[in-house]
Amino acid sequence: MAANMQQTLSDAVGQRVRQTFELLEARYAGELSEAKRDMLLANCLYGLTSVIHANDTPEDHLAAIRSYLEQIIPTERAARALKATPASDDNWLVSALERIEAIGKKHGHALLARGAGGGKAIPFTNRDTSAAGSAEPAVQSNAVEEALTR
Repeated sequence: MAANMQQTLSDAVGQRVRQTFELLEARYAGELSEAKRDMLLANCLYGLTSVIHANDTPEDHLAAIRSYLEQIIPTERAARALKATPASDDNWLVSALERIEAIGKKHGHALLARGAGGGKAIPFTNRDTSAAGSAEPAVQSNAVEEALTR
């Protein structure tokens, strides 16, 4: 039973990551570089998983983030996104990264509050993103877009 609860949480996290990726691509594909969109996705995922993996070591948390990112973007892009930092004079991006991380945390709290798992997500083990199931969004999907357009 606990394994099912953990997989449900993993499915919900995977769904949220895909939705965020699709939103970022639709909204910013013509405005932001791929690298900046990937940074936004990674920061959202960091916020989301920081709630779910709060008791994990930093290395395990980073491995979970990397695993989820690699389900959506190629391995090389995921690695770059995890190492990237915005230019100090890019105030919009710095602010957007902070906001999207906070949104990710809200999503993580919402997933845990609605009982989408036993407290820890198991990252995907294959590259088939359809394996994420059909979990309902924990927070309205337009929350990310609203925050980034402020």
